[in-house]
This record gives sequence, structure tokens and C-alpha cells, in this order.
Amino acid sequence: MSRGFALRVLVTVPVFLLAILLISIGAKLAPWGLGIVVFAIGLALLLPEESLRATLHTGGVAHHKVGDPSGPAGIGAVLHSESGEVIGQIARSIGVVTNTVADYIALSEGLQMALDRGVKDLNVYVDSPLVAGHLVEGYRVRADHLRPLVEHVRQQLDQFSTWSLTRVPRELNLEADQLASRGIDEAIGEVRFPELISLPSPATNR
Repeated sequence: MSRGFALRVLVTVPVFLLAILLISIGAKLAPWGLGIVVFAIGLALLLPEESLRATLHTGGVAHHKVGDPSGPAGIGAVLHSESGEVIGQIARSIGVVTNTVADYIALSEGLQMALDRGVKDLNVYVDSPLVAGHLVEGYRVRADHLRPLVEHVRQQLDQFSTWSLTRVPRELNLEADQLASRGIDEAIGEVRFPELISLPSPATNR
């Protein structure tokens, strides 16, 4: 049960009980009881919804050969609650694509995971300079095949009450990258990262 729901119950239930008591006492007090019911309903509607905050790390990995930017790719994402609890993970293969496409798909699926869990305020961490450049640093999207991905991610970000996206060094995004690599390995029957490294999220200024 969320704290917002618990607050509504704590405030409105005693008021409703008082209203029922007044109505049951007699006709003279019934209007007061009905008035209290209306007041309680209005109060419940005015109470603020709980704002669920979370942190998302995402990363894409493509095992490509020299001279060929595409290769077998995987995506990884891990969603942490405000208290640091893991509330969602993604690790899967996505076929043969470039690193940048994998990074965008990982970000998009991670954002959708956060939305599905009711997250309102989200801090996102990626290690792709191009993704961060497109979304927060004003880089022009030059590759035609990336434009639909960039636009879709922007639409997803707009669904959050507040969000931030920060580029971090890869060593601070290892958990997401390991999940992405595990997605590739599981697709070919090899799990190279059975143990994931949990790292604290870097501080960010809103």
C-alpha cells in the first residue's frame, strides 16, 4: 500500500465514521452528517498523490567486428527505488544492430519499465555520449535511422513529472552494461555475468 493511499485512509475514514454516527443519531443531525461526508470526499480529492522517485541505469552492447558497426547486441536496464531497492531489470538480446541503436532501445525499454511501475520523478544515467548529446546537450541527430528512436524516447520522457538524464563513465554504469552483455550471452547459451555488481548512483543536481 502506498503512502499516499494510507494518508487518504487515515484522514477520511474517521471523518466518514463520524458522519455515519451523526446520521444514525437522528434526523436533526443528518444534514450535518451529510455535510461531513461531502467534506471528507473533497478532502480526499485534494490530498496530494504520492510521487514515486526512482533511478534508472541503461546501456546497450553490440559485439561488432572491425569495419562493421553492427553486431549481435543486447540491452540492459536496472531500476532502483528511492531507497535503493531494485524494482526492475531488463537483460535481453535484440539481434544485430549498432551500439547506438542498442543504447537507445535500452533507454526506451527502461523508461517504459519505469512508467509501468508508476514512477513520476526519474533520474536516468547512461554512458553513451551520443545519447546524452541528443537528449540534453543539443546535438543534432544526423543519422536518419536514429530520428524515430530519439523522438520516441523524448515522448516517453515527457510523461514523467520531472526527469534528468546524466552521462556517466562506463565504470559507473557497469550493472546495466553487464545486463546487456548477459542478454547477448543467454541468447547463445553462455552466461558470463552470473553475479551483478551493484553500484551507488552518482549524485545529480536537479
